[in-house]
Amino acid sequence: MTKLQYRGVSYDNAAHEQPSAQPVDHAYRGQHYDAPLRHEAAPVDTDVELQYRGHTYHHRQAEASQQVNQG
Repeated sequence: MTKLQYRGVSYDNAAHEQPSAQPVDHAYRGQHYDAPLRHEAAPVDTDVELQYRGHTYHHRQAEASQQVNQG
C-alpha cells in the first residue's frame, strides 16, 4: 500500500471522514442547495442538449460503456 501525500504531509485516506447521506446546505455560484454529499447519480436525460464552452455535448453512454467493456 502506498502512502498518500499532500504538500509533503503523509495521510491515510481510510482514516478520513466519508461523505454522508445527510442533506447539507451549501451554495454554488450564489445558488443554495440542500443535498447530501453522497448520493446516486442522476439518470441520463438524452433529450437535454448540453453546452460546454460553446460546443454542444452529445451523450455517448453506450459508446463509453463499450470502450470500458473492451479493456
